[in-house]
Amino acid sequence: MTWRQRLDAIVDEHFDTLVALRRHLHAHPEPSGEELQTSLHLYQLVSDRGLPVRMGPEGRGLLVDSHDQSAAKRIAIRGDIDALRIHDGKQTSYASTSKGVMHACGHDAHTTCTIGALLALDQLQSEGALPCPVTWRGVLQPSEETATGAAEMIAAGALEGVDKAFALHVDPRLASGTIGLKPGVMTAFAEMMRVDVHGSGGHAARPHESQDPIAAAAQLISTIYQFVPRATDSQETVVVTIGQVAGGDTANVIPESVML
Repeated sequence: MTWRQRLDAIVDEHFDTLVALRRHLHAHPEPSGEELQTSLHLYQLVSDRGLPVRMGPEGRGLLVDSHDQSAAKRIAIRGDIDALRIHDGKQTSYASTSKGVMHACGHDAHTTCTIGALLALDQLQSEGALPCPVTWRGVLQPSEETATGAAEMIAAGALEGVDKAFALHVDPRLASGTIGLKPGVMTAFAEMMRVDVHGSGGHAARPHESQDPIAAAAQLISTIYQFVPRATDSQETVVVTIGQVAGGDTANVIPESVML
């Protein structure tokens, strides 16, 4: 049996475990910064299989290392574990049990793929079946959606001694079993922006006596959406999205400020 055939066999052996893990994660999502129970569940699963594992900062995220550290080259395999604040409307046995939170971005699948890869690597390594010597590290990263978790895990030593890092992202546009590859940039990364628009409040019946920050914010959003593509080289890839608008407490009162 070749190592590729053995790899397929190992994945098949763990198939039920991995399906159960993905569905557990989907049913118990935690948003960015709150991935405590997710991290604990993964920690117990990995440690029960005898893999060297340590918890990330503040009990969120995991670093899993190979038993054999003798190889000169170290690879990292990374998956993210946080969910989004989106309502899960589907009716399945593994639908989200957390109100207003769900794995809408596929991080439950990313985590499961990472765990599956680590289990397979560990088993191949213990059998002496790897095609080349390699030291590996699994990185289960929290807070991807808020663009803070990567820096936290790097500060905790996630990339120490790492020569290459591998990750993936699910894509519902591709058929199951299909892998998409391309050189260069694949998608946008998260760089957070906050804009506070300040005005002067007043009664909705007398807008001329106030400086309406809602009107200004609406015009600003429209301007940003028109300006960015017109000010950027058409060969460059860029996207700006305003995903949250907050301002005002009462329907008939113009507020003092609006946050974008």
